Amino acid sequence: MLPEWTLFHLLQNAAERAPDQVAVVDDDKTRHTYGQLQQASARLAHALRAHGLKRGDRVGVYVEKSFEALAAMTACAHAGAVFVNINPLLKAAQVGHIMKNCGARQLIVDGEKLSAELPAVDVAYLRGKAPPSPSIAADCVRLDDVFKHGPALEPRTCATQSELGTIIYTSGSTGLPKGIMLSHHNLVVGAQIVSTYLENTSSDRVLSLLPLTFDVGMNQFTTMLRVGGTLVLQRSMMPGDTLANLRKERITGLAGVPSVWALVLQNKKSLEREPLSELRYVSNTGGMIPSTHLELLKTVLPKTKIFLMYGLTEAFRSTFLPPEEVGRGPACIGKAIPNTDIWVVRPDGTLTADDEEGELIHRGPTVALGYWGDPEKTRAAYRVNPFAPPELNGADMVVYSGDVVRRDAEGFLHYVGRRDEQIKTQGYRVSPLEIEELLYGTGRVHEAAAFGKKDELLGQRIVVICSLSNGAAATPEELRRLLSTRAPSHLVPQEVHIVPDLPKNANGKTDRSLLRGQYA
Repeated sequence: MLPEWTLFHLLQNAAERAPDQVAVVDDDKTRHTYGQLQQASARLAHALRAHGLKRGDRVGVYVEKSFEALAAMTACAHAGAVFVNINPLLKAAQVGHIMKNCGARQLIVDGEKLSAELPAVDVAYLRGKAPPSPSIAADCVRLDDVFKHGPALEPRTCATQSELGTIIYTSGSTGLPKGIMLSHHNLVVGAQIVSTYLENTSSDRVLSLLPLTFDVGMNQFTTMLRVGGTLVLQRSMMPGDTLANLRKERITGLAGVPSVWALVLQNKKSLEREPLSELRYVSNTGGMIPSTHLELLKTVLPKTKIFLMYGLTEAFRSTFLPPEEVGRGPACIGKAIPNTDIWVVRPDGTLTADDEEGELIHRGPTVALGYWGDPEKTRAAYRVNPFAPPELNGADMVVYSGDVVRRDAEGFLHYVGRRDEQIKTQGYRVSPLEIEELLYGTGRVHEAAAFGKKDELLGQRIVVICSLSNGAAATPEELRRLLSTRAPSHLVPQEVHIVPDLPKNANGKTDRSLLRGQYA
């Protein structure tokens, strides 16, 4: 077995241990073994190099979640390139920004997504059917032909663990995605840490609902690579499709964001009639799961372990709350993941006292390399460890999260909110999550998002956008009256808007930026 240095080594090890083990179940239920994934990866790696790719070049991966997308990621690692996953839901203008920003000259793309609006590249590798006259590439290659007939690159990687492995683009408050640089070391250590506390093994069958452009979606793949388990891909977010996959594929692990659990719980009666006896664990990330949803999950999945996780893409994963501590509530994000230090600091950089709010900073091997092409933002978020001994001469780095948390007397961390999303109203600092939890507690609200809006008298007025639970009925004024009986006046929103569904961003999270733009 090879040491676990890069994504390439994780695949090589898995294929060597069990080449006939199913690595990927595609969305159409086609099964691919680790041997097949290794072969496809090696052949695409050869094609990338044959078409002029050099070590460190960026390659865009703009395809639906599929076997080909996973092979593209490992092929780039094999060839020494940097893969840049591009969410297939993005349109040409957003894709163009990402491609130009990272300087990608090769593109792996669904043929139907080829468009003259995309930036020109040297070569495009086409998945599926191509349009009549794709015009963006000097050379177009059928991906299927590469996988079936292409020669393979020799079985060694051109990259080292310290080199850039991928750039993850996340939408910022301006709407323009920013690229976060992860080294191969970041990717591998992330897989090692998460697979350790989730106790993943080769017998695990993990359902992939989250996009590969989302750090957790990508980590589900890398953890399965590391342990030799099976990743079952699902592109649909329909509750019935999820339940069917959980049962048919005998899924043992599932990761989701809060909106996923809202969908899963639409099948509450079916889950109670026919429990998911093989679902060993579920994990939540990307925001606090409403307490009502958490309690329902515990009821309908009584034998399933529930892990509450917190992280920021800039450091991948920071904390987790083990299943036996879930009773501490959905705002509790646990303690530091293995091999990591988490501190809570005041604005002056000193450590907070118990139950005092402060900013979370993260130190450890998952701290990313910074923002692609943006040294100013990198310097603002990635700084020298303020608690490191002077002998290290500034070599030890931490990332400042921008998230406000508090640490209780037992060392457990509790999420308060984003530093820039705190609502200042009537002289109080209010967390949007606190208001949303009050709404969920009425039993009438399915999803909610709260934010502040400028107000001359109040400082900020509280605005809430929400959807109602199945079968529930309420008017905005009725919800306000309900909250006024349960909370002080400074937590009662001045505006409540009821909508059929809250909009989601490309990663499946509630799109708070869009809502603020529409209602503020």
